[in-house]
Amino acid sequence: MSIDGVSEVQDVDAVFEMFQIGFEGVYTALLDGPPEATVVQDALNDLPTIFPLSVTVTLVHSAYRVTFPVEMGDVSLLTVISTAFERPQTAAEIVQGIASRSKIAFRLNGATTSYLDFEANAVTESTLRSEFMNLFNIRCPPSLNNRHATPSIVHVNEFEVSNSFNETFNIEDQAFCGRSALTSSRQCLVCENTFIADYFCFAYKITTGNLIFLNYLVQSDDNQPVFERISLNINSDSRWHYKCINLRDTLESYSLTYLSVTSFLIIQVQLDNSVPPMIMIDTVTLRTSLPTGYEEDSIILSTDQSSSGVCSFPFFYNNQNHSSCILDADAMPICGLTSNVTYYCQNSSIEGVRRLYPKYQLLYNSFSITFLMSNRTIDISFRYTSCMSPSLIEVLPSITGQVISIVNASKPVDGYYSIMFDGKVHFPIPAKITGSNLANLLQSFSDFGYVAVARTGECAQYTYRIEWLANDEQPLISIANSSEVRPINAPIIVSSIRRGNAINEFYNVPNDILRTYHTTPQVEVLVGGYSSWCAKENNNCEFLWSIDHTPTITSVVQNGALVTIFGTGFSNEFSANIITIGKNGSCNIVSANTTSIICTIVNAPSGPQILQLNIVEKGLASSNDIVIVNVPLLITSFDPTGGDVGGGYQLAIIGSGFSPNAFITIGESFCRNLTVFNFSSIQCTVPPTGSMTLIRVAVIVIDGFNIASASGQFTYNVTNTPIIYNISPTFVTMLGGLLNISGTGFGNDSISVFVATTSVRVLASSNNYILVNLSALPPGLYPVTVRTSMGFARPIFHIEYRFYVQEVSPQIGSVYGGTDVYVYGGGFANGTRIQLRDQSNRSFPCNIISIQSNQIHCQTTSNSLQVTVTSNGFHPTYGFGYAWYPTRETVRQGTIVTWYWSSLELSTPVYYKIQQVANAYSTEPIPYGFDSGSSTSVGSFSYQFDSLGTFYYWAPNIDQSTGYSMRGVIDV
Repeated sequence: MSIDGVSEVQDVDAVFEMFQIGFEGVYTALLDGPPEATVVQDALNDLPTIFPLSVTVTLVHSAYRVTFPVEMGDVSLLTVISTAFERPQTAAEIVQGIASRSKIAFRLNGATTSYLDFEANAVTESTLRSEFMNLFNIRCPPSLNNRHATPSIVHVNEFEVSNSFNETFNIEDQAFCGRSALTSSRQCLVCENTFIADYFCFAYKITTGNLIFLNYLVQSDDNQPVFERISLNINSDSRWHYKCINLRDTLESYSLTYLSVTSFLIIQVQLDNSVPPMIMIDTVTLRTSLPTGYEEDSIILSTDQSSSGVCSFPFFYNNQNHSSCILDADAMPICGLTSNVTYYCQNSSIEGVRRLYPKYQLLYNSFSITFLMSNRTIDISFRYTSCMSPSLIEVLPSITGQVISIVNASKPVDGYYSIMFDGKVHFPIPAKITGSNLANLLQSFSDFGYVAVARTGECAQYTYRIEWLANDEQPLISIANSSEVRPINAPIIVSSIRRGNAINEFYNVPNDILRTYHTTPQVEVLVGGYSSWCAKENNNCEFLWSIDHTPTITSVVQNGALVTIFGTGFSNEFSANIITIGKNGSCNIVSANTTSIICTIVNAPSGPQILQLNIVEKGLASSNDIVIVNVPLLITSFDPTGGDVGGGYQLAIIGSGFSPNAFITIGESFCRNLTVFNFSSIQCTVPPTGSMTLIRVAVIVIDGFNIASASGQFTYNVTNTPIIYNISPTFVTMLGGLLNISGTGFGNDSISVFVATTSVRVLASSNNYILVNLSALPPGLYPVTVRTSMGFARPIFHIEYRFYVQEVSPQIGSVYGGTDVYVYGGGFANGTRIQLRDQSNRSFPCNIISIQSNQIHCQTTSNSLQVTVTSNGFHPTYGFGYAWYPTRETVRQGTIVTWYWSSLELSTPVYYKIQQVANAYSTEPIPYGFDSGSSTSVGSFSYQFDSLGTFYYWAPNIDQSTGYSMRGVIDV
């Protein structure tokens, strides 16, 4: 029975900085204070804890007065977070609300349904089911995905499906809004849209790849629809992100043709086939304006912060890692700055507390509801994924109904047990372990082998089906001890479903049995050692060698580069006659018939070369003798025809007959950095000359025993040539340092300095002085080249990068380390490392005590044993390169274990790393544990095990399509 009721009224003090208002566990978009009252009102009505009802906001003096709908009665106080406060602030209650009782809502674990009108008979069993199920969804602001509440949304796709979930299901991983997301890159994001839109918005989560491609089906003006493949930069950090794309800006940046387009329609959007399969997409909308409080990537980076400094993500709280601000037990947003310490957030993004998260997960297949309007009763049955007993449902207002618990949920199994396998006891086995984690745990035991484990049942009773991946009979698993399993005396039963067999059921079939009888030679293809089947008539795939089908060369006449070939069996088609000169040269055909071919030699090395003729569909032509043609070595031109005496600039030589072994001389010096292109051109760096006057020199090409000179000469010009007087210092360590160059004619701009071929940074310069910062280089003597606007300076000075060892003292020390060793030499610098090697070429570090440029004092370490683990193991499902070898290794204390990995021999690249984890199935790295860094396809990593114990490690997600991870164990 309804009454008049009283609306709740609260005052929120105006804030003059960025702030957000929260209500029952969810916060508004960022508000730049103080905004208009209507802005605050729109932000509050965008909260999923208020929608579909609405509040009104007016400005009273210096406070925002918020009036709640009368249906809600007495509500929680609004909270405010802001950069102006160190702690969240609460609103002041002006009028305590009294519910009108015209509508009823239900609350479970802090989440509330919509207010429903039972008096008007507008509530059905389907309505109640939808409302209660929504309590277990991630509830987003309606401006993100509610088309009915947000007119700017013209198309929406939430990808919701009804699935069964167990306690391993984490809704925050599986959806951005709602409960499900798109996991198939083949399904369209937007399908058959007919409405004009300005923005395309979506949430995404991806593990690898910062660049994806989207295929847009676009109809512009009255043109036919076309697909446009457009790239998009995204964050590949395995976290949910929300992004909106300005469609017109995107299309105009992609193609200039869209600059003249009046209007366009996005009919379809789909992920490109190149997108990694591990991507997830959710909350897709086409819209005419951005969502309320939309945050660009640059804004996201500055949100989720606390008053005490920059939040550290991810942070650990309530046994989980979090990558944005979350709510604590009092519904206040928090984050972490240091381990085990949390602070209040001053702001948060849509990736944080702007969405309402369910406190517990629901087993979908456990929910049932019955509604009898006649006696006004609702019977509800459901279970949480954790098997805990739910709190009683609350009726709002409480006076309108009563809730009674009829049956409590079954208690979950918990604790640990031990098993015996092949005479060995293995412990502990968690009673509620997942199937994949049990597989990893069993595989970590020595001699257990590779298994696949499938888990069925719910948290009160599980069944594990264990299947060995290799054909072999295995001992029966037995339960050694179950006293630590809860509830007490919970039964554990082991049974054998199918016994393995080590005997192959199929035998290798000899190839002779697969062949058929023929009197002519047959083409045979072997795949994996097995003969293929010929699909032609009578299984006849014959091939015959016939002299009648062999082309012949009777004679060859050469006139310079023009070659005439006489013979039989040639083709009238130019492209069917393939002529090779030497190994890689060619001859361009000028004319051809069945008895003669005329061609011009191009792109061939100089000197006597063998000519071969291959006729398409016939093969190589025969001849009585080896056919030899002489390719001339010529220089027809070169560019430029002159230059500065300092050299260092590029010279292009055009001609013929240039082989990769050719070299060029300019005067008496060799042209450096020579590159040959297609036997017809050479590019090289002009050497300097010591001449002090204008000089003309010959350009000569030498190729084996052949020599050719250019008809013209190269001119060195000494006018305005920059001169180097000296450099200081003349030697440095391998780390480089400052170098002073003195001279004249450098000019004041366009100065470049090179040490060998490495460009170095110019710090200061003038007409007669240059200061540069030398790059780090290996030991050696390097030329210093100065390039100015007037050409290269001369002469060439050299700088020495010094690094050498002259003496080591003492040369004998303790096998347990601790020996002070002094190394004398030159070129030593900070960052220098010393390793000592034993007779087996094993390396041991010598810890640096002090470093001088000519002396290092270090202290030896223990002469420890070394063990190698490689990626050359074999997995029964994935094959070679998908298992560590050995998978489990026992070593002595102090042993150095080195892992080596490479995927060069695999069909597709695999990226490995070494990362320590807590146990055989953990996916979280241990803080300060050993870690090789970023994943690589080829690499190595070493770690010394100084402590006793069992150490687990993994290489995560090496197979992107399945998420398979390689694991291993080191026992010390």
